[in-house]
Amino acid sequence: MALVTGAMSVAPSFAKDIKIGVLMPRTGRYAETGLSVVRGIEMVVKNTNDAGGIKSLGGGKINLVIADNGSDPTKTSLEARRLMSEEKVSFILGPYSTPEAQAFMPVADRYQVGGVGLQTTLIPTTPYFSTISISAEGFGKAYADAVKWLISKGAKINTVAITYANNDYGQVVSKTAAAALTAQGVKVLESIPVEPSVKDMTPIVLRVKSLAPDAVISVVYFQDGVLLHKARFNLDYTVPIWLGGSAGFSDDKLWGALGKEVAEKTLTSSFGLAFYSADGKLPGLKDALQKGTAAYPDKVIDQSFMFGVQAARFLVRALENAGTDDPVKVNAAFRGLKFKASDPAIVLPIIPGDVHYAENGTLAGTSAIFVQWKDGAKHTVYPEAVASAKPIIEGVK
Repeated sequence: MALVTGAMSVAPSFAKDIKIGVLMPRTGRYAETGLSVVRGIEMVVKNTNDAGGIKSLGGGKINLVIADNGSDPTKTSLEARRLMSEEKVSFILGPYSTPEAQAFMPVADRYQVGGVGLQTTLIPTTPYFSTISISAEGFGKAYADAVKWLISKGAKINTVAITYANNDYGQVVSKTAAAALTAQGVKVLESIPVEPSVKDMTPIVLRVKSLAPDAVISVVYFQDGVLLHKARFNLDYTVPIWLGGSAGFSDDKLWGALGKEVAEKTLTSSFGLAFYSADGKLPGLKDALQKGTAAYPDKVIDQSFMFGVQAARFLVRALENAGTDDPVKVNAAFRGLKFKASDPAIVLPIIPGDVHYAENGTLAGTSAIFVQWKDGAKHTVYPEAVASAKPIIEGVK
């Protein structure tokens, strides 16, 4: 008999390999993010296989079947169906974004094959989908909490403007943040939608500038964030305290994508909602960072990579607990995961303590962090309990 982290299972007399799907954007708007996620997954799988595979399956190896959804919800649905019905995978790591997850869930429900959304912020509508990220409502509350903290530090914030990605994720974040800010006595001047296909953020920045808010909250993806910061720089508009996220303010590739001149002007005094920062103190994070740097010396180890690592480490634990490749049982084991604080499987700083999956498939026990940039590196500034640096706040000495 082999004891496997809270579950007893009989190891088979022969190794049984497990086929796992990976459904990520490798082309299209979110390709750069998807490719980084896949690298994180592949590293964990290689380390696991090299260390003897899944012990509860007699040392069975994890075989990945990687599919490209092209950053498109329709293709997500088609590829999910192929992975489940033709490839016969036991579980799927992915998809990445909220719109993709909305297309994925009906397919998962039909075929009863589980999946996990990496940076999806919705509440799952099927028992065959789970998430790792903070919910959209959690994002909105986190922005309001950060504003409250900034005010406590002396920042003069009476008015706020919000810009948001015009999809379900952005709409919920904006609505939740606006309600929480209003309850705190902060006036929300306007909530401005930004279409996901935006090519130039100059009109958005001009609209914000005309409102003259004390602070701005921008809910943006990576590419939108690059466009936003370039527009801010070109218009020389960096006066308000600017908060935003996640990838568009805190992705580790952002400084390089903007270039030093633009980044120094726009990022050093901004507050980025983040899932990961290399200055985090978790043992699992330090281990993943060391292994990632060794495995990919020519790549930036960013938060997308760490999301891939986190999802894969969760899956390895679930497979050990399940002791089978049956999709229904693997999904049940994933939904049944529980971790104590500082478990070596945990790499994301948004998981600071004990964590488990709630009945609705969301991860209970997560909390946002905020970072600021200096000389191309991120530093956690909030919450202060996990901070590695003091915040730079416009107008506050």
